[in-house]
Amino acid sequence: MTTHALSDPEYVVVTESLVRMAGLVFDVSRRGAISAILHERMSKSGHTSTGSYLAHVESAQGAEERQRLLDAVTIQETHFFRNLPQIDALRRDVLPDLLRRSRRTGRQLTIWSAGCSTGEEPYTLAMLLVQLFEETGPFPVRIIGTDVSAAALDVARAGVYSGRTIQLAEPGAVERWFDARSDGSYSVAQPVRDLVEFRLQNLVTDEPPFDTGEVDLVVCRNVTIYFGRETTARLVRGFHRLLTVGGYLLLGHAETLWQISGDFSLLPVGEAFVYRKDVVPQNGRRLSVGLPAAPPPAAPQPRRVMRDVLRVPSLRPRRVPTPTPTPAPPARPVAPPVASPLQDLTKARDALNAGSYAEAASLAERATAAHPLLVEGYIIEGRALSNQGDDDGAIAALRKAVFLDPTAAHAHFLLATTLARVGDPGGAALSFASAAETLPQASSETLSELLDGRAVSDLVDLCRQLAVSLQSDPEPVVGASAASHDDGRRR
Repeated sequence: MTTHALSDPEYVVVTESLVRMAGLVFDVSRRGAISAILHERMSKSGHTSTGSYLAHVESAQGAEERQRLLDAVTIQETHFFRNLPQIDALRRDVLPDLLRRSRRTGRQLTIWSAGCSTGEEPYTLAMLLVQLFEETGPFPVRIIGTDVSAAALDVARAGVYSGRTIQLAEPGAVERWFDARSDGSYSVAQPVRDLVEFRLQNLVTDEPPFDTGEVDLVVCRNVTIYFGRETTARLVRGFHRLLTVGGYLLLGHAETLWQISGDFSLLPVGEAFVYRKDVVPQNGRRLSVGLPAAPPPAAPQPRRVMRDVLRVPSLRPRRVPTPTPTPAPPARPVAPPVASPLQDLTKARDALNAGSYAEAASLAERATAAHPLLVEGYIIEGRALSNQGDDDGAIAALRKAVFLDPTAAHAHFLLATTLARVGDPGGAALSFASAAETLPQASSETLSELLDGRAVSDLVDLCRQLAVSLQSDPEPVVGASAASHDDGRRR
C-alpha cells in the first residue's frame, strides 16, 4: 500500500477518532507522522480504507489493533530524575511531608504516576523514597504506574535501560540505583522495583485503580498537554476526588490548571510549583491560590504542612503570641521603610531598560521571593538573566511565568528563543506554538519591544513556522509521533 498524507477531511476524521479512543489531540503539524502510522497499521491489519480501519479499532472486536495504534501514536521519551526543580521539591519537601503524615495515621502511602511511559518516572519516585527510608526507616508504600501504551509498559516492567535515559540521570544515580549488565545496559535495583507496580490504563476511558481519597500524590507530567480543555478538566476532577486531603498533584512545567480547576491551592516549593488538595472551609468559600489551607475544625495542629514542610517564608503563617503587659520600650530611631515587592518590580523594570541586568535580576528575584505569584517579576528576571548569558536561569524564571499565566505571550516567545538557543527543539517548538496562540490577545504595550515595528500577524506567522520546522524531524523513540519535549510527552 502506497503511503500518502491524509487529506483535510480524512485527518479530521482520524483525529476525532483518537480523541474518542484516548482523548489524544493532535494538530495539523503532526499530519505526516499520523498518516505514516495509520497507513502502516492499515496495511498490517488488512484494511484498505481509513473508514473501515477506524470503525474496526473503535469496535469491541478491534481492541487488540486499537492498542497497537495507540502504542504507535503516543510518544515515549523521558529519562530518570527529569525536571530537577520538581525532583528537588519531592525529595526535600513533598515526600517527607507525606511520609510523616502516613506514619502519624498508620496508613499506607499511595502514589500514582499517571502516564508513566517506560517507567523512568515511577522508578525515580521509588529511588527518592528508598533514600528517605535510609534516614527514617522503612514504611509501607505503593507506587502505581499506568499508561495507555502496552509497549511502553513492557519496557517499564523489564526495568532495563541504556542510552540517553541513563545518561541524563542525576550524578551518582546510576551507580546507586542500577545493576550493570554484561551488554552495557542497566537494570533497576530490586529495592526500587519492589515499590512499583505497572498497569495498563486509558486515562480517558478507564476507571482509575484507586478509591476516593486513597491517593497521596498524583504525578501526571506532560500528559494533559495533548488533551482538550474539557478532557483535562474531567481528568483533574478525578484526581481531586482520588486525592486525600493534603495530597499533592504535580504537572509538567508546560501544564497548568489555569482556567481549568479552582479546586487546588498552588504552592511554590523551592524552584517548582505544586498543587495541593486543601480543606474547603464550612462556609463554602474557596481558598485563595497560593495561601496556606484552612485546617479542618478538629485538627490539633493547624497548617502543619506549610509550617513544618514547605519552605516558603512568605507563605508561612505567623504565630501570634499571647499578649502580656510589657513596659514601653525606649524610643528608637525610625528604620527606613522596607521596599515592597511592587517597588522592587518597578526598580527592576527600570534597571532592565537601563541595561543594568545584574541589578534587574536581583531586584526581580527579591520581588518574587516576597510575592511568589508575581508573573512579571519572573519575566523581568528571565530577560535580565538571558541578557547576562545565564540561559539556564532564564529558562527557569520564564517557565514559572508561563506556568502561572499561560496567556503571557511575550514570556512564551522569550522562552522559545532561549530553548532553541540551548538546543532543545522540542521545548522550543511547544513554546513557539504557545506564543502564536497567545500573541493576538496580548496588549500592544506588552509586545512593543518584541514587534520592533512589525505587525502582530507577522510575528504570529513566524512563530508558527518555527514551531512546525522544529517539530518536523523528531528524534526516533519508542512508539512514534507527537513532539519531543524537555520533560517528555506520554500517556
